[in-house]
Amino acid sequence: MMKFENEAAMIAFGKKLGQALQPNMIITLNGELGAGKTTLTKGIGAGLGVKRVINSPTFTILKSYEGRLTLNHFDAYRLEGQDDDLGFEEIFDDGGVCVIEWPEFISDIIPKEHLDITIYKNEDNTRSLELKPTGKKYEDLVNAMKMTLVMDTSNQYLGIGLYRGDEKLEAILVNESKRQSEYAIPKLQEILEHQNVSLMDIDEMVITKGPGSYTGVRVAMTIAKTLAVIAPVKIKVVSSLAAYAGNSKAISIIDARSHKLFVGVFDQGKNIVEDQLMSIDEFDHLRKRYPDYKIVGDGELVGVESDNSQLVDNIFALSKKEEPVEQPDLLVPQYIKEVEAKKACY
Repeated sequence: MMKFENEAAMIAFGKKLGQALQPNMIITLNGELGAGKTTLTKGIGAGLGVKRVINSPTFTILKSYEGRLTLNHFDAYRLEGQDDDLGFEEIFDDGGVCVIEWPEFISDIIPKEHLDITIYKNEDNTRSLELKPTGKKYEDLVNAMKMTLVMDTSNQYLGIGLYRGDEKLEAILVNESKRQSEYAIPKLQEILEHQNVSLMDIDEMVITKGPGSYTGVRVAMTIAKTLAVIAPVKIKVVSSLAAYAGNSKAISIIDARSHKLFVGVFDQGKNIVEDQLMSIDEFDHLRKRYPDYKIVGDGELVGVESDNSQLVDNIFALSKKEEPVEQPDLLVPQYIKEVEAKKACY
């Protein structure tokens, strides 16, 4: 579910949708009178490069507009109960894009595969949109519009990223060890405001689950749990050790304090040595077994300068291999040898 504060925001979304549309795609628009169906269509037309003014085809049933693809704008409100062959099926396959208002009145001729959009009028005069794709190409279309929020507060960094589809809109990665709880929400608000996005626009949130800071892990996890309560957002989790490694061949290490390390060995995102807690001396032996693996994370603890600049992107990439958590309210941080880890973490 996406929320739009005003008409301009809905048109902006429609424009992005129009830019992603392909030939012969069909969009059905549902919503009460005045919900904003034609407003959204104006945005879609802008994304298709339509130059003419778009208005409701209530009396003409169909208006067509030339752009990158032809936009065929239907208003089926006056077709209730009509059995005549209107020839619409041919238009559905003519290489353009079809946007259909009041689709319930011609539902028997609309192809099964299409994108169904319902617009809801909220009490505060804002609008919410629900997208329901049927068919792979429409699922891919919606995925390209999906808004993903990434957050890592589990260790020395505060990492936040906002993505639409595979496009990174904005990200930050700052060393805020021990201060994530203070800065996480203000930094998140800055990014959302800069991108004109609200928390209700987020479709998916990806967080790290540990091992790491006993307090830090809980910051992002608490935000994710709260968001899952107030919005229909999917939550995914990624190991904090895997986050540093990404899809590379790497030995990932995190400071566990008291001269100990959290360690994991990864290849293409797969854990080939189980995450474990070990001393620095023990790590030296492990390191010799994997001489061609780079060291990531808190590399300075073993005399290596690690480049962790891709941490947020790594989490986003790894999340594509993860399934959403079924019960976010039951999420707990991952600890290794829990009692010892709790003592070791700051």
